[in-house]
Amino acid sequence: MSVDRDPDVDIIMKKKLLELQRRAALNAKPKPEPKAQPKDPRAVVLAMLYDRGDEVLEAAETQYPEETKMIVEKVADLIEKGKLQEKISGGALLWLFRQVGMRVHIETTIRIQQDGKMVSVADKLKQGE
Repeated sequence: MSVDRDPDVDIIMKKKLLELQRRAALNAKPKPEPKAQPKDPRAVVLAMLYDRGDEVLEAAETQYPEETKMIVEKVADLIEKGKLQEKISGGALLWLFRQVGMRVHIETTIRIQQDGKMVSVADKLKQGE
């Protein structure tokens, strides 16, 4: 059983097919991505810090502002390039600063538990006198 189609229907179907192909081609073209805004190097590094890393960074920025800025930019560059993927502890950051000659001083207190409270060792020694 053969069906004879109207030539006008064939023309309309071809036009619709061409329109669909044109739309598909437009959607298939990769859209240009907006240029990424340069990230703040300090924010990039802060996102990777843990275990008092933020305290170490702040102390270094206070004590050695220019040198710390340069180091933070280099570390952020390594992070963004994927060469540094692990989180950075405060101890590791302090070691890095000391390796480049920056003697960053961190305020440190030792606390012990006494009667359910945390007491500094200095206070405990004073009580013993």
